[in-house]
Amino acid sequence: MHERNSLSRDIMMLLGGMAAGIAGSRLLPPLYGAVTGSSRVRTGGDPFRMLMEDHREILSLLDEMLQARPDQLAHRTKLFLLFKRKLAKHALAEEDVIYPIVSKGSADSGQRTHLYDEHAEMKILLHTLEAQLKAGEDWTNVVRSLSGLIRPHIEEEETEIFPQLRHKLNEQSLAQVAGQISREEALVL
Repeated sequence: MHERNSLSRDIMMLLGGMAAGIAGSRLLPPLYGAVTGSSRVRTGGDPFRMLMEDHREILSLLDEMLQARPDQLAHRTKLFLLFKRKLAKHALAEEDVIYPIVSKGSADSGQRTHLYDEHAEMKILLHTLEAQLKAGEDWTNVVRSLSGLIRPHIEEEETEIFPQLRHKLNEQSLAQVAGQISREEALVL
């Protein structure tokens, strides 16, 4: 009887430890991201720098995807998965943090809708790209379409949206935005 209770207690402790590990792995990255993002701005960092670095990675992956041949299935799959994850993290941060503050106090409330619409188009093309990858088809035209949509989108964000927000937000708000961006990106594992 004592051995049975000891075994039950050991199993319960193991399950409790596993549950704590799972909860910690899902909760700690967003909390850590929020703290580090905010502290970066308080030490003179730019809250939009991370998003701009994402832009460079996204464009680089698109270029690599254009170079990948249809017979390089493993390489194309790797590029697709890297691209999809990077785009998902980035889009989540922009859609949940940046776009909601874009038109606040602005005469152009359609600008925010336009940005969300472009993200929706990107997701549709991403779905088409995945289907072509699974079918072993050439994805060059879809990657070019994605690139043709993403490049001007990035240009608009970096030359219009981000500078407007830098000008509009005070240092405390910029720190909050940076923390929120880091937190949102950390949600996608």
